[in-house]
Amino acid sequence: MRTSLILFGVGLVVFSAFANRRLMIHSPDNHFVYLADAFLDGSLELTRKPHHQNDWASYVDLELKGRSAETHGPSVKGFFTRIKGEPNQFQTLEGERIDIPRRDRGKQVTRHFVSFPPGPAVLMIPMVAAVGYGTNDVLFTVLFAAFNVALIFGFLQLLTRLGHSTRTDRENLWLTALFAFGTAHLWCSVLGRVWFTALIVGVTFHLIYLYFAVDARRPLLAGAALAMAFASRASLVFAAVFFYWQLFLSEKGRALEARERWKRFALFSAPCLVVGLLLLAYNAARFHDPAEFGHSYLAGGTMPRIRDFGLMHWNFLDRNLHAALTLVPRIVDHPPYIQLSKHGMSLFLTTPALILLFRPARSHALSRAFAVTAAVVALPIAFYQNTGWEQFGFRFSLDFMPYLVGCLALGARPMTRWFKGLIIAGVLVNAVGAGTFHRVGGLYGHHMAEEPKR
Repeated sequence: MRTSLILFGVGLVVFSAFANRRLMIHSPDNHFVYLADAFLDGSLELTRKPHHQNDWASYVDLELKGRSAETHGPSVKGFFTRIKGEPNQFQTLEGERIDIPRRDRGKQVTRHFVSFPPGPAVLMIPMVAAVGYGTNDVLFTVLFAAFNVALIFGFLQLLTRLGHSTRTDRENLWLTALFAFGTAHLWCSVLGRVWFTALIVGVTFHLIYLYFAVDARRPLLAGAALAMAFASRASLVFAAVFFYWQLFLSEKGRALEARERWKRFALFSAPCLVVGLLLLAYNAARFHDPAEFGHSYLAGGTMPRIRDFGLMHWNFLDRNLHAALTLVPRIVDHPPYIQLSKHGMSLFLTTPALILLFRPARSHALSRAFAVTAAVVALPIAFYQNTGWEQFGFRFSLDFMPYLVGCLALGARPMTRWFKGLIIAGVLVNAVGAGTFHRVGGLYGHHMAEEPKR
């Protein structure tokens, strides 16, 4: 407990130092504050118009008249697609595309929403109730990030106590430093902003989930934590594979009596099912589609790649793999003579210790569960419409990074100077990101593969 408190304090100091003046006021992208305020007013739709156009979901509620009203009813909800040559094409929330000429358009109301899972907003409700729109999402994110430093150490220590890992306390501290300061966790922790807040809060509940899920020990607590994790980051719903794998495919799971195994299955699944159904109902109430959080309605539904290909498509695969694995800075002929891409940077540059995953000193059954779950969580990210733009490194890696660090712990490679050097290198690289991202504009450019075209 004492070590955990110290680690929380260290994390708080480090993240606060990098956040610096950002701690004085909320970020410009405090979407979750708007959503918490809407919840306090009993509304799913925002009760205050967003102060800019960046990553809010919206659609229009359009009254119809003339022939359109006779054909489609008194009103429709959706957006004009703005496809070249089809100025009157309107797509409804149900996905139907219809023509509405200007003469048939009546009163039009734009409705605004937050397109991200609402978990962080729910947690902000007490702060927003007390402070209102002045709620500081930067401080909120820093506090959760500091908690994550203690949580990853507790998780690694648990692996040692349960006999899965042979790592010492000192080695677990090195791996804690790797995760907390040598990955995207460092620079994502110091910004506030809706995208990064969601990632950091998702990490918090993901780590709590893993702590209770190892050996399928505490199913109800594991399920509740995972439910909060995917209520913050939708992709984390796939992390349930880790619990089910241990329950039904591991030696310890198969050794359980069938009645006990199914009891743990029910206890774990119950909170996930309850929260999952609430999220589906939340989506359906806003967008008439249980699976739609609102990303299809970013930029009023007119973002070309989403409109043409949807949120998930194989056309996005090469760009995402490039951003995650092979994207590197480029040399330019003007100061500062190096340019980073806002699409990110290869994981092997930002967290070089990950190369050691390819040569573990031993094999372990739990490592396979970690690896499989990491792959399952990463797979939908690989086909997602967005590389993570704007970012310093591949920020979506935080959704599966706990499993990769777990594999490094179980892999039992000696904590040599080479290993420590790779960890330190990752800390230094991500410190550059924490210090420069959204601060030194001239350092960042746009180089990347072109957008897919239909």
